[in-house]
Amino acid sequence: MPVSFPPVHVPRPYALPATPLAARVECPMPDGAVIVAWTYAPAGVTDAPGAPFGLDLAVPPVLMLHGNGEEHGIFGPVIDAVCASGRPVIALDSRAQGASTRGTDQLTYELMAADAVEACARLGAPQVHVLGFSDGGILGLLLARDWGAHVLSLTALGANLTPAGLPREDTDWMAFAAAENRRWAEQGWEGATLEDGTPVPSPAESARIAELLQLMVENPRIEAASLATVNCPVTVMVGEFDEILPEETDRIVSAIPGATKVVEPGIDHNLPKMAPGAVARELLATVERNDVRHPARAARVPEGLAVCRVPVEGLWAERLDALYERVAAEPGTSGWVRDVWPPAGMARELLASGAYWGAFEASSVSGGTPSDDAELLGAVAVNRDAHMGDGGAPGHGSGLGGPSWEGLGEKDVAGWHLLAADPAARGRGVGDALVCAGLLASRELGARSARLNTNVANVPGNCLYASLGFTRHRPVWLPYPGLPLPGWSNLWEMRL
Repeated sequence: MPVSFPPVHVPRPYALPATPLAARVECPMPDGAVIVAWTYAPAGVTDAPGAPFGLDLAVPPVLMLHGNGEEHGIFGPVIDAVCASGRPVIALDSRAQGASTRGTDQLTYELMAADAVEACARLGAPQVHVLGFSDGGILGLLLARDWGAHVLSLTALGANLTPAGLPREDTDWMAFAAAENRRWAEQGWEGATLEDGTPVPSPAESARIAELLQLMVENPRIEAASLATVNCPVTVMVGEFDEILPEETDRIVSAIPGATKVVEPGIDHNLPKMAPGAVARELLATVERNDVRHPARAARVPEGLAVCRVPVEGLWAERLDALYERVAAEPGTSGWVRDVWPPAGMARELLASGAYWGAFEASSVSGGTPSDDAELLGAVAVNRDAHMGDGGAPGHGSGLGGPSWEGLGEKDVAGWHLLAADPAARGRGVGDALVCAGLLASRELGARSARLNTNVANVPGNCLYASLGFTRHRPVWLPYPGLPLPGWSNLWEMRL
């Protein structure tokens, strides 16, 4: 009995990006998968120091996530529109799709959302606007819910919360097609074609297709109530003839505070292919609702504050420890954990060497010295130790290279350590004051360059350096064991 072919899907044609590619970046995952990220930049921006991979953090990028069985190129005209607006794009090929590989972990939407977080870390992007289509829309909902401090807005196209959000005949067909592809994966052969010459997937391709189809049959499983924590602007967009049931779209919109619903007339589920102009319109309108930027400005010590060296003698070691304990206890994106980071004794050792500078109330500083009872609003240690590792630390990012900045002699570089502002002083410009202190300390050392690393997850820190004239270099693999942080750190430099 001859073996019959599985259903063969012929994708609808679509326009690829006309914007030149800035970078193709392979992002390794803990289970061995490699997620390929494609970056596109506005005219005049290239992959160079200041905008590694074409990403200038002064204008946070749009992260684009495609649908099941597709690749990032489906967003072609939308990528062009975003770059034309002056904003860069990170477009991923999701796991086991496009140029990205499968890995060994069980395939879930939660895993693919984690892939997106890790890819952004690899690229050094602490904040993104998200555009997701179909499966990518599901990933967008998960990111907005679970990675909220980093998601500035979400435009979700044709997303669903559960398989019941699709017509039963659709999920039945997907289950049938998955079974047929599994059968062909076991019994089929290479090089088969239909009568009209259309290629039939190879057994290996059919196994991949079957897994991706089965994912949609059984998942996602998102509780609508869990989306109540989403706190960024959200647009939920569907086509007038979308496969997503109208009541499912309404459930999503009702679950997210302030979410907006858009129904595009005359369009089915394939919004990026059929109506890219409408998608770009709604995406840019959603971005505008939370258009966070970090334009360049001069570093200055705010009025009412002063910076000076932290005395070596007295109770300053205890005050430094107390400062870092408050930072670790504060919810946020620093990722510091008490007794893990800073390591025990590190601050005291730096203090004993005379490396610490602090920010204080101006009224508490006289003659360049704080009073004994002065409140320590923030601190930074500066010395000649600017070693950031060689990228060879253990972990899945190991071996991708060390710092990309110019090699300078030890005497020419000042390294900054443990910069932190007291959470109770938020909004007073303590971060700006500490940057001024660090620059002053670096110049006193006779350095030609001030350098530091900041974990990609640290939103306030990265945004501060982006706005105060530091040059960002490619992230380096620099994991901190015991901290709930990705292993990638942005490298920042200020030439003096």
